[in-house]
Amino acid sequence: MRNLRVAFGQTNPVVGDFNHNLRQIQDAIEIAHGNADLIVFGELALCGYPLGDLSYRRDIIDGSESALQTLIQFSKSYDALTIVVGHASHALGKPVATQESFAIAHNSASVIEAGELIGTYHKQLLPNFDVFDDWRNFVPGSEELFFSVNGVKCALAICQDIWTEDDQRSKALAASGVELLVVPNGSPFGKGKHETRLTAARKFQRGFGIAYANLSGGQDELVFDGSGFLLHPDGTLAFQAGITEGVQLSTTESVEHTETERLWEALVVGLRDYLAKTGQRKVILGLSGGIDSALSAAIACEAIGPENVYGVALPSRYSSEHSIADAKALAENLGLNYSLIEIDQAHKAFEHLVELGDVAGENIQARIRAVILMGISNTDGQLLLSTGNKSEIAVGYSTMYGDSAGGFAPIKDLYKTEVWALATWLNKSKGKELIPQNSISKPPSAELRPDQLDNDSLPEYEVLDRVIEALVEKSLTIDEVAATGINRELVVQIDDLIRKAEWKRAQGVIGTKVSAVAFGSGRRVPLTTRFEKL
Repeated sequence: MRNLRVAFGQTNPVVGDFNHNLRQIQDAIEIAHGNADLIVFGELALCGYPLGDLSYRRDIIDGSESALQTLIQFSKSYDALTIVVGHASHALGKPVATQESFAIAHNSASVIEAGELIGTYHKQLLPNFDVFDDWRNFVPGSEELFFSVNGVKCALAICQDIWTEDDQRSKALAASGVELLVVPNGSPFGKGKHETRLTAARKFQRGFGIAYANLSGGQDELVFDGSGFLLHPDGTLAFQAGITEGVQLSTTESVEHTETERLWEALVVGLRDYLAKTGQRKVILGLSGGIDSALSAAIACEAIGPENVYGVALPSRYSSEHSIADAKALAENLGLNYSLIEIDQAHKAFEHLVELGDVAGENIQARIRAVILMGISNTDGQLLLSTGNKSEIAVGYSTMYGDSAGGFAPIKDLYKTEVWALATWLNKSKGKELIPQNSISKPPSAELRPDQLDNDSLPEYEVLDRVIEALVEKSLTIDEVAATGINRELVVQIDDLIRKAEWKRAQGVIGTKVSAVAFGSGRRVPLTTRFEKL
């Protein structure tokens, strides 16, 4: 690579906002000019990613191509900088014979120098798994694009193009004399994902370097975590970019983050950008004194400032004194807006109006709380946060139109055990008790009846989380999970709960994805299933 200076333009695009996206790219070019020979932006940085079925609209693709032309003209003033930018472009031909699709566009990346379009590359391997619908939305490309930067021969690949077991292409690139493979990416955050990216890139290498650029910021349930990197031809790390958006130069020091830091940042950015990109500035949530609402409130305060977070304690006749005290302590520690509304009067009114069974009597309390919170939300313009975790959502341990209500769920993809661990880490990292220790250490309870505890209905969360992860994220069978040493009857019970709760999740609020398989757009199973053996 002969000391090629590479800049990683970790922009945070908004889908369909071409002017916004273009300004971010132009600002990054101005910063990189004179400090880099090559700047690489992420996948579809000009139009935003993922486009979904907006890729079928010709006006959207026209807008992307128009923005590209504007960028080409802009680049005339930066003649010492080669620019690689991701965008959508009209496909010249129909989808390939094996693809039955409405697709009319390519997922493309163009190389620009001093007011000239050097060439455009189209993504060849289109993923069709998890949250990725590229095979549905785009026409695959088939041609290579070679270009030179300061005498260094370069080629292009886009994201999934290098995540392949087939080594024919990488061998062909090496045989053609490529010294640096430039790879724009739209790779969402996931636990352990950074190391997985490095491994995939190194497996693809055949004696050439790799400049791996990624998007930054949140888009719906996804968070793009930057973390671009430059690999030497032998696979050693030449530069590691950080997780924040902006321009990061390979001539500066690498940035290292722990996995917990990455997870925390993803949760904060996921909520912050969802609010910003949907035009919302304030949030409201119920504070129960428990760990889930506490961590959700802490994420919100970090994302938009405590002055924009409203926490409401809504105790019933069954709420313990320590829960009320813990909710108040949390509010004071975080500095958020706090109020207390007792619900017993409303609870009695419902009991007077209609005879309720035991479960209905419990659930009506959660629904009263949701009505009050939504009333405040509608009145004051605050987005209601749902505070459920992945463990509860998996087995349906929530009340429809009650505690499951909301517009965004910050910890939706965190297991209960991860919630405890992250809260403990947060207090330690901040050097003070933000989340009351009692909220972390006390046995979890919904407090909908006297002396209720979660483990009255559920196994211990350490076991429950292991089983959910095995069944949902690893797609293991009941027998395979039982073979790991967990009681088979318990696995059958948990599997049954997961399947029965599918209808709840179909109506559930979106939340930040951080795991390999999150409940949401990346997991698609029938609401009704019946198998004799699973």
